[in-house]
Amino acid sequence: MSEFSAIQAAVLADDVYALTRMNSIKQATTYLKSEHGDIFDFDEKNMLKGVTGGPGFIKTRTAFGFTLLGKGSLKGQAVILFRGTQYLADWLTNLNITASRSASGEPVHDGFNQAFKSMESKIREFMSIVAKNNVHTIHCIGHSLGGALATLCGDWLASNYKRGTYIYTFGSPRVGLQTFVTACTRNVGADRIFRAYHKTDIVPFIPTWPYIHTPNSGRDYYLPSPGIVPMAKYHGMDQYLNSVEGQSWDLLADLRSASKDDSRTVQWLKSSTPLGLTITSIEWLNRALIYVLNKITSGAAWLISSAVSSSFTLMDRLAYMLQRGVDLAENVSKWVLYLIRKIAQVIGFGKVVNTIDLTQSFIRMLLTRLQSRVHQFTHNVLSKVLVDGRAV
Repeated sequence: MSEFSAIQAAVLADDVYALTRMNSIKQATTYLKSEHGDIFDFDEKNMLKGVTGGPGFIKTRTAFGFTLLGKGSLKGQAVILFRGTQYLADWLTNLNITASRSASGEPVHDGFNQAFKSMESKIREFMSIVAKNNVHTIHCIGHSLGGALATLCGDWLASNYKRGTYIYTFGSPRVGLQTFVTACTRNVGADRIFRAYHKTDIVPFIPTWPYIHTPNSGRDYYLPSPGIVPMAKYHGMDQYLNSVEGQSWDLLADLRSASKDDSRTVQWLKSSTPLGLTITSIEWLNRALIYVLNKITSGAAWLISSAVSSSFTLMDRLAYMLQRGVDLAENVSKWVLYLIRKIAQVIGFGKVVNTIDLTQSFIRMLLTRLQSRVHQFTHNVLSKVLVDGRAV
């Protein structure tokens, strides 16, 4: 195996922030050479610049990472390294929830996709250098938004080049819909994707449905952190460094809490326990939604993915599929009702919901309110570490 250890990947994911921590690019590359000069040549000519931001005029072009040929002990390997969300404009990208087609033709978060595409030509140039240097393995690494970019990059590489590709992410948001996740997991390999996340890091829970995480089989790397309320500090790369230090990937995999399988999802849907908007309820709702959609039809994820190329929005498609479930049969409609009641409870919707209420417009209204509440919840957490648009 040519995989990086957890601490190797985490150190690189942290050190790339020198691009924003230092006063100049020269200072950043000088620092990175002092730390990693025996295995990589950090230089401005190897730097990735990307365009990120929200809609309209709020755009910024910034140094986003490096393309690196390994040397010494890493000869024959390469790294494509992305930094995360150090600036407020990047968070506006994270909350842009429209979808577009990835390089492999599958639906992904458009903000992440456009940011990656703004760096694609530089990465393509790097791949011509890779071809001349007998590189057999490429590692894509990133934290936060950088994790989303690393996932898209790994998928792009696996779709276009015949080299071993590994993906390592820390605190990454969700990148794509079901068909993207399935294709990326298949193309890269579930055993080559290392997704680490803290229990109380809010970022891995956004964007909301129907976005899901990569991989969708194999293992992910759940890192315990206190409580059920999200804390901004557990999104910080310094906390991820602390959590993985001295731990192998196998040991990290063993830290996972009990699996939320279908039987536990059913128990949660049927339970009458009071709910509020917490990181735990967000995770349960996501799993419950997938469970109910699969009850409606085994092809639900693909039908929702087709919204990218139709006049329907993702929210329209979700509401349509759930309302269709109400009309199918009683043994399906009851699960839709359980789900909608849970959503209503989480967002504090006062009225008791009954089957007769489950029109497409009503379901869409609740889904939209839930999405808005989750995004506001996220903003409130992250604002604690944003001063003048910059993380501290």
